[in-house]
Amino acid sequence: MLFPVALIGVLLAVKYFAGNRGAKEVPQPEGVALKKLEAVGNAPKDEVPKGDQAAEKRLAPEIVEKMSSTMETYIKDHPKAPDIADAYYNLGNLYYEAGQYEKAIGPLQKAVAQRPYDSDAHYTLGNTYDKLKHYSDAAKEFELMTKIEPKNDSVFYNLGNAYSNLKEDQKATEQYLQALALNPKNSAAHYALGLVYNRQRKAKEAGEEFQQAVNLDPNNAEARYFLAMAKFVTGDRQGAMAQYDDLKRLSPKYADDLNKKMNP
Repeated sequence: MLFPVALIGVLLAVKYFAGNRGAKEVPQPEGVALKKLEAVGNAPKDEVPKGDQAAEKRLAPEIVEKMSSTMETYIKDHPKAPDIADAYYNLGNLYYEAGQYEKAIGPLQKAVAQRPYDSDAHYTLGNTYDKLKHYSDAAKEFELMTKIEPKNDSVFYNLGNAYSNLKEDQKATEQYLQALALNPKNSAAHYALGLVYNRQRKAKEAGEEFQQAVNLDPNNAEARYFLAMAKFVTGDRQGAMAQYDDLKRLSPKYADDLNKKMNP
């Protein structure tokens, strides 16, 4: 890196607040597998849950302003610097981690224009579009990443999320299955695939995926809730009640909702 010494602390801070890109969103899905799975809402939804764990680690706005100003000055004064792609990426990633998604788009687009095969830049740009609910744009970024990182199950998981949010169930299913072919232990992909099957009213297939998700992540309350519903719909009331007992411990609200559905 050719950044001035004054920027070293800035970049270290950005790296810290960015978290670990390689970690699986444990997955509790609204997220991108390349992004961590985060806390979900309080009520079951027929969608891939998306949380925001990073919010707890975000820098104060005034610090973000100072850091971004320093980076923007560097970019303005050194437009042809050998590390200009890194500068654009770090600026975009700073805005992303600060939750300023609209501001993140421009620098990240310039980063990928400078370095088309930069998977980190494509990943963060894809997640930025996802946060803004620009799911078609997110899908394009993750489609590109399947060519850059074809063995990364998280890429296909995130692509599946984009298609799921677009309600393109067949494409979402294909991507989740590819993610699971690469990593059968990706619990987020099992759960997300179960949601797609559930939306298609394929209770048996959905139940199988939710069961896999629960096996891999016993504390996934959302997966247990939908597993219980799948069992109930297919006539396995005893199996549904078994999930209810666990839900009372994991999420009383989900347990109460399940009880109301099974005993209207």
